[in-house]
Amino acid sequence: MLRLSKTLVGCNITKRGYKVLAIETSCDDTCVALMERDPKKDRAKLLQHVKKTLDSTGIGGIIPTKAFDHHQSQISAITREILKNNSIDAFNPPDLICVTRGPGMKGSLSIGLDFAKGLSVAYEKPLIGVHHMLGHLLMPRFNRDTNVEFPFLSLLISGGHTMLVLTKSLFEHEVLCNTIDVACGDALDKVAREIGMTGNSNLGREMDKFLKDFTPTDAFQFDLPKPLQNKRGRVNQLNFALGAFQGKVREIMENNSHLKGDSNFRKHLAFQSQLAIFNHVVTKVALTLSLNKEKLSNVKNFVCSGGVASNFTLRRLLNQSLKVNSNVENCFYPDPWLCTDNAVMIGWAGIELFEAGLVSEMTICPMSKWNINDIINVDDWQ
Repeated sequence: MLRLSKTLVGCNITKRGYKVLAIETSCDDTCVALMERDPKKDRAKLLQHVKKTLDSTGIGGIIPTKAFDHHQSQISAITREILKNNSIDAFNPPDLICVTRGPGMKGSLSIGLDFAKGLSVAYEKPLIGVHHMLGHLLMPRFNRDTNVEFPFLSLLISGGHTMLVLTKSLFEHEVLCNTIDVACGDALDKVAREIGMTGNSNLGREMDKFLKDFTPTDAFQFDLPKPLQNKRGRVNQLNFALGAFQGKVREIMENNSHLKGDSNFRKHLAFQSQLAIFNHVVTKVALTLSLNKEKLSNVKNFVCSGGVASNFTLRRLLNQSLKVNSNVENCFYPDPWLCTDNAVMIGWAGIELFEAGLVSEMTICPMSKWNINDIINVDDWQ
C-alpha cells in the first residue's frame, strides 16, 4: 500500500490560492473546468466550465469509436477557450492538472489523460489521475456550506453504476450494495427506448421530461417486476437487480401494439416503470441500512450523486425512506447539473487527493475498471 508523505506535495502553492484545470472524458461528454482553490476559506471557486456531449440521436446508444473522435475534436478547442477567457498562458499557468483516469471507456479516457499529461509536462505542473466515481462521491463537499464530513453513506447512481458506499475517509470506501446486472440509469434508458423515447443518449431524462406535469390515474395498471423478492433466499440479498424491466416493458408494448400511439397509455407505463425502478433502489437501500446497523451507527450524512440523482422523484422517495428507516440526519444532493458527468467533480476530487499528499506519475495509463475501494492501491501514485 502507498505510504503518504507527511509533507504535503506542492505545499508551496497550497499555502496560497491556486488554480486547477480539470478534464473529464470517461464516456461521451468532453468536459473541462477551471477552478480556483482558497485553502484558507476551505473552498474552491468555479471560474468556468464547458461541456460538449456527443450527439448520439438516432444511433441507439453510445459508440466508443465515435466518442473517441468526439473527444479528439473537442478537447483542444474547449481548453483553449477556457484558458483564453481566464488569461491563463505560459506566463500564468494553472498550478494543478486533474483528469479522469478511470473507470470508463478506455479510448475516451486515453484522450483526456494524454492531453492532461501534455499540459502537465508543458506547464511543469503536478498531475492527478482521478477516480471517476470518487468525483461523484465527493461532489457535495465542493460546497463547504453543506458540511459533508466523514464518515458518510453514498448512493452513486448513474448510467454506469448503482452502488451504496460507506466512506470513512478519503481513502476508505466500502461497497455495501452493488448491482448484479445493469445500472439504474441504463435500465431507465432501455425502458424509455422501449416506450418510444428518442433523444441524445440520456433517454431516462427524456422520459422524465415526458412525464412533466403528468397526473396518474387508474386508467392503466401494469404488472412490473419486483426483483429479488420472489425467490427463497433472495429477499434479503444485498444487491440491486434492474435488468428485468426492459424485457417486461417490451412485452407490455408488444401486447398493446394498438395503443402505441396513445400518449396517455405510454405516460402511465413510463410513470409506473420509473416508480418501480426507483422503489426497488430505495427498498434495497433501506434493507442495507437495516442489516448494517452497527457498522452505520455513527453515520449521520447521506449523499446521493451521479446522473440519476438529478431526478426529483428519486430524491423524494429516498428522503421519505431514510426518515423512517435510518439514523441519517442530513441528505445531500449536488445541483442537478453537477449530478451528471462534469469536470468540476474531477477538479474537486483532485484537490482533495493533492492536499492529502498525492501526485500521479507521468507513467499512468487509463483504467477501464477501477474499484472504488482501491483508490490508492494502484500503480503510478507518487
